Order: sequence, then C-alpha cells, then structure tokens
Amino acid sequence: MLKQSCVVCKIVGALAIIGALNWGTVGLLGINVVEKVLGGGMLTRIVYDIVGLAGLALLASYFVVCSACKK
Repeated sequence: MLKQSCVVCKIVGALAIIGALNWGTVGLLGINVVEKVLGGGMLTRIVYDIVGLAGLALLASYFVVCSACKK
C-alpha cells in the first residue's frame, strides 16, 4: 500500500507504524521504547507530537485524496 505513495504519505505511514509499535511494546511488555531511547524529556514530547500529527494525517487520508499520489 505505501510502496506506491508519495514521499509525504510514506513518512506519515512510517511515523504511524512507529507509534503503533511503540504502544504495542508499552501494552505487551511495559516498555516505552521512545522514552528509553530519548530519555523522556522535551525531545520525547516532540516525537509524540509528530507521531500524533501523523496519526491525524493518516485518519484524514480516509476522507481526503492525496493530490500528490492520488491515494
């Protein structure tokens, strides 16, 4: 699905996958990989914000067609 997408859609998809995998490790193992890697400071919050925006963009893609990749 993402193979035929534009660069922005690929980045949004990758960020959403990273967020989903992080929350999967939190739920299954109790390990927050983002906090382990980044230390839980302001940078961690920025990563969460970016992943959250990617999730909103992915949600919007269900209702609006991307003009760059026609997906």
